[in-house]
Amino acid sequence: VAALTAVDPALVGRAPLLGAAAGIDFPDNELTAALDAKVRKASLEDLLSTYLRARSNDGPIVLVLEDCHWIDALSRDLLEVIGRVTADLPVLVVLAYRPAGEPGGGLGVQRIADFSEMVLDEMGPEDAATLIRSKLEQVLGVADDVEIGTDLVTLVTERSQGNPFYIEELVSFIAAQGVDPGDTQAIRGLELPESLHSLVLSRIDTMDEGPRRTLKVASVIGRVFEAPILSGAYPELGELDEVVDHLDTLRTADLVSLDREQDRAYLFKHVATQEVAYESLPFAVRSMLHGRIGSYFELADPDATERNLDLLAHHFWLSDDVERKRHYLQRAAAAAQAGYANAAAIDYLKRLVPLLDEAERAAAMIKLAKVQELTGDWVTAAATARDALSTSKGRDDQAGQGWALGALAEIARKQGRFEEASEHLLEARAMFERAGADDGIGQVLHLAGTVAAQTGDYATAQSRYEESLAIRAALGDRASMAALYSNLAIVAEYRADYPTARGFNQQALAIRTEIGDRRGIGVSENNIGMIALHEGDGQEARTRFEAAIRLCREIGDASMVAIARNNLGNGLRSVGDFVGARQEYAAALRAYRDLDDQWGLSFLLEDIAVLASTTGEPARTFELLGAAEALRQTIGAPRSPALVTELDAQVGEARETIGSIAAEEGIARGRSLALESAVEMALDLCRYAPGPVKP
Repeated sequence: VAALTAVDPALVGRAPLLGAAAGIDFPDNELTAALDAKVRKASLEDLLSTYLRARSNDGPIVLVLEDCHWIDALSRDLLEVIGRVTADLPVLVVLAYRPAGEPGGGLGVQRIADFSEMVLDEMGPEDAATLIRSKLEQVLGVADDVEIGTDLVTLVTERSQGNPFYIEELVSFIAAQGVDPGDTQAIRGLELPESLHSLVLSRIDTMDEGPRRTLKVASVIGRVFEAPILSGAYPELGELDEVVDHLDTLRTADLVSLDREQDRAYLFKHVATQEVAYESLPFAVRSMLHGRIGSYFELADPDATERNLDLLAHHFWLSDDVERKRHYLQRAAAAAQAGYANAAAIDYLKRLVPLLDEAERAAAMIKLAKVQELTGDWVTAAATARDALSTSKGRDDQAGQGWALGALAEIARKQGRFEEASEHLLEARAMFERAGADDGIGQVLHLAGTVAAQTGDYATAQSRYEESLAIRAALGDRASMAALYSNLAIVAEYRADYPTARGFNQQALAIRTEIGDRRGIGVSENNIGMIALHEGDGQEARTRFEAAIRLCREIGDASMVAIARNNLGNGLRSVGDFVGARQEYAAALRAYRDLDDQWGLSFLLEDIAVLASTTGEPARTFELLGAAEALRQTIGAPRSPALVTELDAQVGEARETIGSIAAEEGIARGRSLALESAVEMALDLCRYAPGPVKP
């Protein structure tokens, strides 16, 4: 908290969000308690990013993260965010991870600017000899002046292939044989295990029964484990004091080390030791131990169940307790989905679906399709939704068919296949009506309104939104009512009916204020700002946009801050304040880039193209439009007919200036640009001296 205060006192209100990242209990305050899961995740990422930016002003920072192949999905998301945010800062992020089939250890960091990977190759003879001497000194107390024969170095280096852990294990094995390290004949007569696996296993098997069993049970818990769990989950090991004695023996043998004394927590010295111990257990024994360890966590601290869902799901998944396996996969999947840990949610749901009966399977597949859709994997999402539709048809489940068709409609809408989306929605509505599922009908009508709005059929859009609004009001769904009022405002705005649009936005704002939806309040302020712009009230527009920016910055919603700054830039551009417009556009550009928000970037590149047209830069106008067009094609979000018409009108003067042929050539050049180059071009234009101010 003190560190946040030093950076910006306004950040302190979000301090409770650090509890999730630090693994500590940090009670919510009024601000954080009102945040939904999506905003909490975004706010935490923004909080840490903001702190790093500020901290780097005091000097270079090096972040070192070890064993990154073990990190969870949310941590990977955070790592990617920090990597993007710090790309142009004096911050070095060093990751240690196991080799994988792709660069970056499968963490996704290879896409971040300035990424480079250093592969640690095998140790050479000189380094190996240094390590051998160091290890012999540790296990045998060998003095510096004792000669270590080249035969020992050659034997160990060749057998280990320069693997440092293998070298240490071989030296420990040789020392246990009582061989003089300088005795050439004895060294040549040694019979060593053929592999690292067999070497580690031979060391484990030479231990007495108590320590050996303790090590194997510990391997089921994980690389880090606490002694009380061993005796609690598997009493056959003895009382806690006996278990600690066994662990002391394992420490002496250099197989484990003490990690946190106050918790009696231990660490396998190397992950290979844990893996070998685990793999040496018969499958049935492993399953039994996973079940016992899962039950221990379940009963030892019931209040921590939500915090331990991933752990419980892991152990029961590997147990033979089918009922708990299903139960904790469902809960872990729901928690991951609610927390926008999309990769984890997909993994849990994929494992869960085959365990469910037909009555539950389709609903789980719809959830899976939704998460896949959120990640942009639309092909897989559609296939999953079709499987759910087939399953629901097999059971004559009308509501299930409706939700599957609704999912297919939303996927088609996002890809610009509006006719297909409308067909799915018509069929989904019929299914929900037969099932008497009002919530489903309300959702279908909402989506149908959005499809109509995107295709320029504003009368239908308004009608569908109003029908959905009536259903949501009857259900008492205030949050959805606010969203529908916002959508109705957008339709009225597209029709240039600004008084009606303002009224709908104010109704949305009133509901969001009533229910304490701070992000929603920011969205409504932003939307009312747009109406003020249309009405020619630049001062109110600026006030509204700045309020939206302030609110969304307070809760850490960097995405909405970027949108509001983008809109503020549009407003300033419309009144001829090109200096201010460039400043806001540049800030929004950097934010969209850091957030990897390609949808937002596509719109902003078009907005900056209009600025270029207005300020007499026709060549850049069409290059940016071409870059935006290519980006929209990549993400499957084509321009709506209304947007096409609007853009054509806004850049018409630039097209007349250079001619249609030159304009199309500029668009072609823009299409060929890499996204990073297009963003740099846009930033360069935002730094450029402003053209003449127009009224």
